[in-house]
Amino acid sequence: MLKTIIKNLVKGNHTAFEFDYTIKRSQRKTLCVQIKHGAVNVMAPKRLPQAEILYFLRQKQTWILNKLSLQQNLHAQLEQAKTNPTAFSMGVLKTIVTRQAPRFNLLETGTHIELTIPHRIVDDRRDLYINKQLSDWYKQRAAAYLPQRLALISAQVSLYPQQLQIKQYKARWGSCNTKGVISLNSLLMMTPEFVIDYVIIHELCHLQHMNHSVQFWRLVATHCPPFKQAKAWLKENKIQLHSFHR
Repeated sequence: MLKTIIKNLVKGNHTAFEFDYTIKRSQRKTLCVQIKHGAVNVMAPKRLPQAEILYFLRQKQTWILNKLSLQQNLHAQLEQAKTNPTAFSMGVLKTIVTRQAPRFNLLETGTHIELTIPHRIVDDRRDLYINKQLSDWYKQRAAAYLPQRLALISAQVSLYPQQLQIKQYKARWGSCNTKGVISLNSLLMMTPEFVIDYVIIHELCHLQHMNHSVQFWRLVATHCPPFKQAKAWLKENKIQLHSFHR
């Protein structure tokens, strides 16, 4: 699709867009672009001249191409994961190896996560079963690791929560409420230790700043200098990490 050239005429000049797009007009007052599943939709006011819409697309063209490329890459990663299943463990990407056996078992090695699948699990339930078992495995490891890690870092930064809850979120790695209760995602056990530490410090800093102000990020940087690298790691591995959100 990115190779398709759509030529439009704007005030006598040819403007080439390297993507297909659909203009959807409504009673809205502003222009915006929505990109979902590789489709570019331009949401435009009902009476806005076509020339203004095309000018807007010209201004957004680089951003749109970057978003489309990102979505294509993420789709390719998902397809690759289907044929060669892998999972992170403390930041190390390991190959998932399965075999049939009378009962379930999970064994982690330096390069693999080996699962034995009970004979009663039929093919159409196999992927769901594997994801469920991995999800439970991360929960067990989180329950053993995160409380002591939080206690250690709390003492180091002199910020103490009232309570820790371990959950499995779909769209966030942690949270902190106004009562001082910190929640951490059990799937943090997929990430490297420095990423886990960043998330813990991030939530602890909310005990002092219940926002994302300049002061908040300054405090995060004080206690976690590599926080930008941690955020970048989470973003770079987003698809692999979120594939086991349940």
